[in-house]
Amino acid sequence: MPRLLTFPILLVALYALPIAGARADSCITDQHGALVCGEGKRAVRVFADTTSPSRKYAFGWRTPDGLPSGKETPESVENVLVRLSDGAVLAKLGGEYWSTGEMRANRYDLRAAWSPDNRAVIEVANSRWDSDSFAYYLLDGAAVTKLDLRAMVEPVMKAKLPARKREFNAFRVREELPVTLDARGQLRFTAMLYVPKSEASLDYEIRVDISSNNGKPAARIVSMRRVKSD
Repeated sequence: MPRLLTFPILLVALYALPIAGARADSCITDQHGALVCGEGKRAVRVFADTTSPSRKYAFGWRTPDGLPSGKETPESVENVLVRLSDGAVLAKLGGEYWSTGEMRANRYDLRAAWSPDNRAVIEVANSRWDSDSFAYYLLDGAAVTKLDLRAMVEPVMKAKLPARKREFNAFRVREELPVTLDARGQLRFTAMLYVPKSEASLDYEIRVDISSNNGKPAARIVSMRRVKSD
């Protein structure tokens, strides 16, 4: 039988870090139909499927040496949050996903779940086994504040395992299932713990409430319900 657990409050402004913006450059469409903001080493390629409802912001990727040409595999990839009106990089994200229009990062994935008012976004950045970054970003003009959701959720999930098994289980947000952030700051998602290369997993549907006081976000786990894995 599914188990429903309720948590009164587990996190207040955990890892809330202000992030400065960077130099802005205009965005143009490349030969593959994607937006590229800036030139040379400042160039950022935008992921169209991460664009905010207002079409003002999106996630993108860059490297210290600029975007590669041809079919070169990029190195030292950074994912970033971009303002599309002028190409300003507002924040560095935690993932390393990339796509050139001809190739994409193998076994990496990046998802954005925007609030309806476009003032906040959830980043889900997965690699082969783990969620490398699971975070909330609060936007206030050019200022962005980050809240590390993985640091809150993963320990609570692993506390359900025997101590001897915790280090062997990977944490992953299920990117193929809905991740939603509503107008009241309620975040809903499904995450799992599993031993890499095994078929079994422990899956939980989780609800987190996120609020903001004077630009400082805080979050608490409201419920964590065990569900049957696919």
